[in-house]
Amino acid sequence: MTAILPERPTALDDLPPMPDTAPPVVLPGLLTGIGLVLRQVPAWITDPDLAASIVAGHVEIPDDLNPQEATS
Repeated sequence: MTAILPERPTALDDLPPMPDTAPPVVLPGLLTGIGLVLRQVPAWITDPDLAASIVAGHVEIPDDLNPQEATS
């Protein structure tokens, strides 16, 4: 016989439930990660190798350094 351990509490357990009428939320990072949305390269990045690394997903730019991402 195999015992099933109870689930461990997570930080998400403290969040209030979503109302049934709320629209679904899709995180921009998820859409980018699965390739449905291209990563945006900030205009202040001029190095073509760095820009290619950002588009490929090897380098992440925080939202506070990328005003295009923060406003969309």
